[in-house]
Amino acid sequence: MRKRFFTATLASTIAISVLAGCGSSSQGESPQGQSAEEQASGTEQSGEAEQTDDSTESSAEQTTESATESGSTSGARLKVWVPPYTGADADYTDQQFWDDEFADFEKENDCDVEVTIVPWDGMMEKMTTGITSGDGPDVLYIDTLYDLASAGALENLDPYFTDEEKSGYYYYDLGYVAGGQYCMPMVVGNATVLFCNKDIFKNAGIDQLPTTWDEMLQDALIIKEKCPDVTYPLVQSWGNKSAKSAMMTCFFPYFWSTGADFLTVDNTPNIDSSEGRETLEFLKSLEDKGVYDDTIVSVGDAPDQFRSGNAAMAMMGTGMSSSFDINWDWTSLKGPEGKEGYWISGDSLAVAANSQNKELAVKALKYMVSDKVMNAFNEKLYASAPLTKTAKDHQDETYKELYADKTEYFHIWPAFENADAFYDIFYKNIQSMYMGDMTVDEVIAQSLDEYEAEVQ
Repeated sequence: MRKRFFTATLASTIAISVLAGCGSSSQGESPQGQSAEEQASGTEQSGEAEQTDDSTESSAEQTTESATESGSTSGARLKVWVPPYTGADADYTDQQFWDDEFADFEKENDCDVEVTIVPWDGMMEKMTTGITSGDGPDVLYIDTLYDLASAGALENLDPYFTDEEKSGYYYYDLGYVAGGQYCMPMVVGNATVLFCNKDIFKNAGIDQLPTTWDEMLQDALIIKEKCPDVTYPLVQSWGNKSAKSAMMTCFFPYFWSTGADFLTVDNTPNIDSSEGRETLEFLKSLEDKGVYDDTIVSVGDAPDQFRSGNAAMAMMGTGMSSSFDINWDWTSLKGPEGKEGYWISGDSLAVAANSQNKELAVKALKYMVSDKVMNAFNEKLYASAPLTKTAKDHQDETYKELYADKTEYFHIWPAFENADAFYDIFYKNIQSMYMGDMTVDEVIAQSLDEYEAEVQ
């Protein structure tokens, strides 16, 4: 189990690292030994100001002031940490993409940007360790927004954006967390929906795709009986290495379709509720009624099972469908009260509060979410919702109705203290439920007890 990240000691560490700084202008290798790139769009800052042995917050402010006044970025180096959207063996990798996109920025700003591709598994822990060590990124990709923002590790971006700039973004407000604009949304959309293999449905004699929990369960049982060669009538990634990835596709879409909010008024997970029990009981019923057995906890990649034709149904993000070479369609699922629920990505960029080149880092961040870069990102790496009112829309027309009419049911990651630790705990206990070692009530009670021990 992951140790709790944010304690009073860690907050002190972050405060110290803010003064110590990161992303120095000295040349060197990135953590992966990769050449890096750059990004632009804002005001500039030099990283040349010196720090004395008795450096204080005041001297750090003077550094920023002198850098802004000089407008020089010559020789500055930025570190940018982002996750991969392609496989390591892809013909065109994430590293190549960022190198290509930021070559011009490096020339325009006479600086060097090292881009490090950080694997999704354990990404936020690596980001946190990097920032608190003082040797982390200036610009970072963040999908769990609360902890770093509340600990003072991220720069408040709002002063760097004009009102005109703000009005040009569709999702600017999604970056407001822990009392400030600490993040800038980058990858938005990718709503989780239920994908169905139409050929398998036809072979099972099913004419309509399911639209409710009960219909999905009944269809899965019919497919299990009529199509015994299909490995999974319904597949879920309860063996995923990432607890967050499992929650994204295997739990949240069902929980939110009960109509409940995931956080209580105290900003803690709302699983000890009728809706929480109802969700877990339904998920357990999929095993109890034979849709799958306890080997489901070893299934790490449901999309692979679906795209290969081994699964009739799988819940995943709309961005995955570009990789399907089968006869497929998607459907919305309503919960017991007729509600729907969709996880959508609100993954964002942020600037480290201890960056020595904050102005340039913000400029890089703006460049990364610019129409130029995001149009290329959506075309070459991953299709997501347009961020600005002038950007191209690269989303599949198949989902036009979804993104136009279902937004009231869209949810991004809940923002609460040490969320990743909770997901790890909850995920482990749900796996134990499928293995027959815990009941639904025990999953709820033990998950909350373990989480409370982590945050105290």
